[in-house]
Amino acid sequence: MTFAEYCQQNSDAIYNAILDYLPMKEPREHYTMVRDYTERRGKYARPNMALLWAELFGANKESVLGYACGIQMAEDWFLMHDDWMDQNELRRGKPSAHKIYGDVFAINAGDAVHAAMWKIVHDHVGSQKLYEKFYDIIMVTIEGQYYDLKLAREKDITKFTLEDYWQSIHAKAAYYSVYGPMQLGAIAAGKSDDEVTAIKNYGEKIGRAFQVKDDILDCISNEATLGKTIGNDVLEGTKTAILWHFVQNSSPADLEFIKNVYAKDRAQKTAEEIKNVLELFKKTGSIAYAEELVDNLAKEALAEFEKQTASLPESEIKDTARNAIRSMAARNS
Repeated sequence: MTFAEYCQQNSDAIYNAILDYLPMKEPREHYTMVRDYTERRGKYARPNMALLWAELFGANKESVLGYACGIQMAEDWFLMHDDWMDQNELRRGKPSAHKIYGDVFAINAGDAVHAAMWKIVHDHVGSQKLYEKFYDIIMVTIEGQYYDLKLAREKDITKFTLEDYWQSIHAKAAYYSVYGPMQLGAIAAGKSDDEVTAIKNYGEKIGRAFQVKDDILDCISNEATLGKTIGNDVLEGTKTAILWHFVQNSSPADLEFIKNVYAKDRAQKTAEEIKNVLELFKKTGSIAYAEELVDNLAKEALAEFEKQTASLPESEIKDTARNAIRSMAARNS
């Protein structure tokens, strides 16, 4: 079974469980906003990582379903807030919540999803270790948003390092998107602290690959495929591995041009400038560099997964877990 098939198999159960915690009631206009991103239904990769790793380690996936739903609800309210902070215009192929409802109503709707997230986790609390892991994932992700916003506000693109980037994406993406959900599944299966911690050895690598791939797609995909604004990293001033490579390898003239673009506020950047920046990323080999990073990280993650799970018998679930690791780096949307 592919990971996409596994996600599809569990999609309705996750979706319906979440809607139980976001009932349509008065004031109906408010709850329409609250349910908006949930009803757009993402790919559900994060919650399914939790379910899959619970099964991988011998537990029933229902043992972690509440936390899997919580992770998906976290994504929905994170995105409502993040889209407003970054002024993203599209989300899952439709206008962002703040574009439809206005800033204050979108943020308030996100707050309601946030509150409901803690309710579903409370109702499925399980062990204290599960709760503490979930809490840590949420808090570290919010810290990651701080790192990301702080880097984006640095106008001089020559002042950030690759280590700054890794720190930011570990906190904002790798933990919450990949190895945190994996660890939730392992905890639900009763794995020891050492076994749970060891998941980071491959989960962080594939989490990094997942985010670098996201940065690549922001440069080369299209809005119809990706479901969100293209070139948004340039618009927002987000610092990426692609930009870091460009700074190290560009010509003085090209570097000066992109420095001037990144020094501008979002509203001052033109569509033509964004297009030219993305073309320079390709010309300088910075996108190819990022693609090689993704390939290497995916290979290292898979090798480490095989090492860490060597004692587990071969099974359809183990094959699906392998496919999940591969697919996180091979995604096109």
